[in-house]
Amino acid sequence: MKKRCLHILPMNKLSGAEKLALILCKNLSEYEPIVVCGGENLANVFRNENIQTQTIDFNKNIFEISKEIANIVTLRNIKIIHAHDNKASVSAYFSKRLKKLDVKIVSHIHNCYPWLTSNNVNKIIDSILRKRYDYNIACGKLVYDFYEKNTNFINNKNTSIFSNAIDLDCVNISNDSDKNDILHKYNINKNKKIIGFVGRIEEQKGIIPFINTFRKYKESFKDSIFLLVGSGDQQEEVQLMIREYKLESYFKLINYTNNVSEIYNIIDIFFLPSLYEGLPMVILEAMSFRKAIVSMNVGSVAELVKDEITGYLVEKGNYDLFISKLINLKNNEKNIELYGEAGFNLVEEKYNIKDYVIELEKLYDKLA
Repeated sequence: MKKRCLHILPMNKLSGAEKLALILCKNLSEYEPIVVCGGENLANVFRNENIQTQTIDFNKNIFEISKEIANIVTLRNIKIIHAHDNKASVSAYFSKRLKKLDVKIVSHIHNCYPWLTSNNVNKIIDSILRKRYDYNIACGKLVYDFYEKNTNFINNKNTSIFSNAIDLDCVNISNDSDKNDILHKYNINKNKKIIGFVGRIEEQKGIIPFINTFRKYKESFKDSIFLLVGSGDQQEEVQLMIREYKLESYFKLINYTNNVSEIYNIIDIFFLPSLYEGLPMVILEAMSFRKAIVSMNVGSVAELVKDEITGYLVEKGNYDLFISKLINLKNNEKNIELYGEAGFNLVEEKYNIKDYVIELEKLYDKLA
């Protein structure tokens, strides 16, 4: 009988951390995954892959959440809790203490959290609990470096770097006929250069400052269309900006779809204007579809985007240069192809989920 691990995902949408957890759960061989998440939308994504999933209202107080997690751990005989990000990790820790559970907690750091750069409640709590988790995983080397630079409580004796990974076996490349059908579905002119973003439409992703700067350069993009695929708390503001600045012919907003492969199949360039990141799953996804990348140099993005090899890497916040690089790349079909191929080769060599799972299960065994 397989040992069981519990993945805790407080959100109710399929973002980067949730995508990685889904790929992990599908590929674990020695451990049976059970998932607890923040709502039915996300739960159904996991259930569709035949992964046992329960929901908890993570808006409750921490003690109620912890009781529910403790009950699941006890009833399911869980040996490992894999907690994704801080809220999950804190909840896991309190559940363990509350019921004196014989379980090991792995806290997964998925981002370069901005709150680490100043003194605040989140950082104080993290300074107390980070060393008490049984193990910590950073989703990329630069994410670990950021933690080490801004704190004095990360411990390399119980912390490892597991750079995010992708399942290349699940990449479905469409033929020309299917691509035309996708373009028709979204009412996109097939003669346009398609520049795509996939992710949450919120402050972290830098969409608003990108659009503000884009206005100065719009004449250079008459041959292009930008796809913004996702939803979030800035979605309405972005829509209003596009209308106010009369940019409707340049931008198309598409609500997030679980079938993002059809988006990757039709774009020519992937762009990520974020203010901060971990190691973005969306860049791994885009590279697995052989897409050239233009990204801000934040988090562990530089592990993936090698400047003028797999795309362009731009200093954080320099939106003028960022857009200049987009213009340069979209006008150079040869580089689009070369960077896309180099990106795929990098992912295939270093970021394949099969290797990731082997090392992760070794860690689980060591802890359990």
